[in-house]
Amino acid sequence: MLTNIVGSMVRFEAIQPGLQSRVFSTGSDNFSDFNLIGITQRGGASVLMENDQFEVAEFAVFCIPHKKKARVILPAGSQLWLLGYSDALTSLMIGSDLDSSKLAMLMRQLTITSSQKEEIEELFLPLLKLLQLEIGVVNKRSRTIICSIIRILLINTYRLNPIDTLHSVYSSDELVLQQFRQIVEIEFRNRRPVSYYCQELIMTYDRLHAICQRNLKKSPLQLINNRVLIEAISKLKKSTDSVQMIANALGYNEGSQLSHFIKKETGFSPSQIRHNFVKSGEASVSRLEQDFADWP
Repeated sequence: MLTNIVGSMVRFEAIQPGLQSRVFSTGSDNFSDFNLIGITQRGGASVLMENDQFEVAEFAVFCIPHKKKARVILPAGSQLWLLGYSDALTSLMIGSDLDSSKLAMLMRQLTITSSQKEEIEELFLPLLKLLQLEIGVVNKRSRTIICSIIRILLINTYRLNPIDTLHSVYSSDELVLQQFRQIVEIEFRNRRPVSYYCQELIMTYDRLHAICQRNLKKSPLQLINNRVLIEAISKLKKSTDSVQMIANALGYNEGSQLSHFIKKETGFSPSQIRHNFVKSGEASVSRLEQDFADWP
């Protein structure tokens, strides 16, 4: 329901200057799965996260990822726009175009982006006011419009400061793996070679291979194949589609190619998985899913 999308999946508040400091918390209770965007229009703010304190200057944008417990401290006299959205809406925000991997990285780390008064007033305030109007009209709220506005806000944030210069709480390896994972998620159905991912990441195969092996004990190809396998098994278990239909959806020309791949990776044929693997191989399926979900 639309009211549910706004009521439990989006939080939006224009915080006016006050006489006392105020504190806003994220990463706990109903907000554990919320991403938070803050835009300082007047004065600054402080973000306390993982025993560190980060200062946010006037006319700046900061993003706090979901499940990160943090406190935003707003001093007296400061003016701030706070926008929170459930991680369940992430795919709608990211999309599947050239900006997607950059937005995914932006949304998965603490970032603080400095700006200028003119940029906040021209690039952000019109969108924030439009979002305020859209949310305010209860009977005509549109999830598409709300998600589109938030996506544009994120794109504007990224454009203010390239992703490699944003303040990050993650190591360089983790950032590469995050971006690699997002590109895999977008492209795994197209059977892209590893060289394609290297080009998108602007790095050599040797470097990507070393990062994957060092952190996950798997090669880039193994990680890509794991994602394809998870999707194939999921479709075999949850749908009545033929092997050929599933193969086509995953970029294979022939069903026999997918069958050979599944047999090689699991030791089971598609028919065995469909009829017998739900009970006998549930642990194996869970293990494969965990391999991908546990990426940094």
